[in-house]
Amino acid sequence: MLSRRAKLLYWMSRYLERSNFTSRLLITTSELQLDLSLEDEISWKPLLTVTSLNKDYLKLNKKYSEKKTIEYFILNKSNLSSIFNSLNLSQQNSLVIRDILPEQSIIKLNDLILKFNKNIKTRKNKKNYIKILNEVIQGSQSFMYSTDMEMQRNIEYQFLRLGRFIERTDMMIRILQSQSLRSKQHKKGYEYLTLEWINILKSISAFQAYRQYSKQDITVSDIISFFLKADIFPRSISWNLNQIERALYRISKKNDLIKKIKYLNKKVEKFNIKNDDIDSLLLFLEKTLKEISELSYNIEKKYFSLN
Repeated sequence: MLSRRAKLLYWMSRYLERSNFTSRLLITTSELQLDLSLEDEISWKPLLTVTSLNKDYLKLNKKYSEKKTIEYFILNKSNLSSIFNSLNLSQQNSLVIRDILPEQSIIKLNDLILKFNKNIKTRKNKKNYIKILNEVIQGSQSFMYSTDMEMQRNIEYQFLRLGRFIERTDMMIRILQSQSLRSKQHKKGYEYLTLEWINILKSISAFQAYRQYSKQDITVSDIISFFLKADIFPRSISWNLNQIERALYRISKKNDLIKKIKYLNKKVEKFNIKNDDIDSLLLFLEKTLKEISELSYNIEKKYFSLN
């Protein structure tokens, strides 16, 4: 398989996963602000901070605003991680590798982008934006379902999975970081703090799975442990690291990157948050995100470099 085509598959998958989780982040942040009557800065600055976009946003806007932040993440062309850019880059990649992808997957991806481009031309208000975000979530999941059901389990499929789970791990860490920062900034009581974390569970359709997983009363530390260690839940950090390891193994059994994944997963398993210590959690998440970034760099170097 040519390294260029493998790279296109890998990044097409990452861009779609990014659009899915960015949509979830925007919806849940908006709901949190409404439910807990949070100020715009407390609600939206953490999200901009963990995505490394705070400075760029403030160059365009004098203050934090729900509407402006949502627009920035959905439509802004200068924001390379905006949903607009993620979807269009995903489509551009798919045009070159359409012979690899199932016909229904191509149709679903094109339908998603056509609908998105049509809807962003409508009157811009919060209700319409939330509708667009939900359609992005549904459309990207429909594409993923189609590839899972119709693609052969060959090396092409493994690169698609690898991109998906690298991006999902990255975005899950950022979700935890944004809520941790938000928890530090406002002075609501512990009951409100717990409600915030429950809202995060619901934003990734994980609340029911968490209640089945947990054997104790709902606490912040227990929810965080679930996000990190629930190795049978397909959005936890541990589960995604396991999927990255499997994809790498099926691409090449003799793979030095597998050892790094195993080591990282052991660190996740051993980490315990004590007394809801948000500072120690933030430090751990920052280090983990850095290791995921290094892994991504090494994947690029190993598989996609022309040197």
